[in-house]
Amino acid sequence: MVLVCALAVLAEDVTFMTNRRQWEKLPTLTLMNMGGRFLDQRMMPDSALLCWSIVANRYDENMQERELQNCIRAYHHISDIYSGYYHNQAEAYRYLLKSKDLAEKHHYDTYMPDILMTLGNLYWRQMGLLFNNSQCYKEALAYHKSAFWKAIEVHNNETLPLIMLNMNYVSCVKNDLPLTAKERETFAHMTLPDTIRNMKISQVINQGTQLMAKNQHEQALEVFKNAYDHAADEFEGTNVNSIKGLLNNFIVYTQIQMRSPDVLQTILKEKEFTEKNMPEYNHETYGQLSMYYRTFNNQPLADKYELLWWRATDSIAQANQANSVEKVGFLYELDKMNEEQKALTLKQQHDRQMLWVVSGFLALALGLIVLLAINRGLIKQKNKVLYENNMALLAAEDERRRQAEQEEQARIEAEAAKYGAIRMDEQSTEELWQNIIHVMEYSQEIFDENFSVARLAELIGAKPNYVSQAINQQPDWTFPTLLAHYRIREACRRMNDTARYGNYTVEGLGQSVGFTSRSYFVKLFKKHTGLTPSDYMKQRRASTPLTVPPKEGETQ
Repeated sequence: MVLVCALAVLAEDVTFMTNRRQWEKLPTLTLMNMGGRFLDQRMMPDSALLCWSIVANRYDENMQERELQNCIRAYHHISDIYSGYYHNQAEAYRYLLKSKDLAEKHHYDTYMPDILMTLGNLYWRQMGLLFNNSQCYKEALAYHKSAFWKAIEVHNNETLPLIMLNMNYVSCVKNDLPLTAKERETFAHMTLPDTIRNMKISQVINQGTQLMAKNQHEQALEVFKNAYDHAADEFEGTNVNSIKGLLNNFIVYTQIQMRSPDVLQTILKEKEFTEKNMPEYNHETYGQLSMYYRTFNNQPLADKYELLWWRATDSIAQANQANSVEKVGFLYELDKMNEEQKALTLKQQHDRQMLWVVSGFLALALGLIVLLAINRGLIKQKNKVLYENNMALLAAEDERRRQAEQEEQARIEAEAAKYGAIRMDEQSTEELWQNIIHVMEYSQEIFDENFSVARLAELIGAKPNYVSQAINQQPDWTFPTLLAHYRIREACRRMNDTARYGNYTVEGLGQSVGFTSRSYFVKLFKKHTGLTPSDYMKQRRASTPLTVPPKEGETQ
């Protein structure tokens, strides 16, 4: 016997694993439809649960909208399986809350009425198991009322009739009809097509409960009985047995409120009908009998039937427990599958996030490289323009110097003998300035690091203070700026003279024209040319430099 059981369990496990591997490859919509067929047509809740669990485990907040909606619906369907077939209300509640949270998070409002209605049904079922627990009743009614108004808000007319049925039944059982008066009135004035499922029966029961709320019990009873007698004709295409059982319950509660002596016969009729057609609901008859005898102040019989109710519900609980034991292996494998799928989903999400991060860094790095390349190109182009401008200025200045050289040479030679004897008051400032420029243009002494105003005055044959005065009277010139101008200009010439100065460093070139500090040379060079010495030499190597005219005495 043990061996047979072990082989049966092994066979179930093999079937589970085989189906799981095959079904995990199917599209989400296919799995949703398969689950519905397994449950509605073949009464195979285990297979339906497996289909919907695979769908639910695919949840990813970044998935497409249709896939996301299927995941939310799958969680809801799983809740229905646990509640209606496994009778595990705790698990049903957990999965339903998950469906509700996801629907709210992703604004799937059109499905919220179904979820809220199912939450109300869970609390109502729990109230039945706790024999009319008042707190469960309040929660059930609150959820149904919320579902009703939400359905109107999102125009979910398909769910609205079923919500109204449940709400009327809950309030009728507790004889608390005023609490749902507004909802009944609103539903009665709505114009909805009869083709909607459960619409006709919902309208009939709403009419009857409205009459009950107005204490028109005879008229309400007539509505319910007439609907009961013509159920097969009126509610064609629906589960007539369920409809007749529901109508009979409304008849019972109406008669109890009327304190009608016929109520006992109605309850017994309901008991006979339930035992024949829906034995799983037989315990509800004991609850009605207990309510009936309590209404007519027969406490002993009320207690008797309440005890029978407890025994019946206990038997149901034991049967459910036995059923749960049989399903332990399947549910254990299902839980393992869920955990594996969740771990896989988390890994996929992590990998996707890492891919986005890496892609972001690569895109950023690529952008920086492009910007640097563009910037480098712009700088290179700018440096080239600055170099060419400097070369053009050098060429223009050299040309001007050659032209002026011939004109001034005669005057310089004629007056050279007189420099030592000329005083400032004997020589105009303009003449002194021309002599200063001549020395700056042609004397190599200006490239000596110790060259000073005093030495310039000696070369000219004038007093130092007269020389300084002549320089300072020129716009934007001082001796340091004038000296720096000619030294930097000479540095540019030497940089272009690769035959003589091609092996010089920046520091060496600076020293060759009189600068003792490399940093000061670089600073002044950039100020005058717009380029650093290094950039200037790079441009010189990249360009064909203009020819620098030879100095006096050199062979061209």
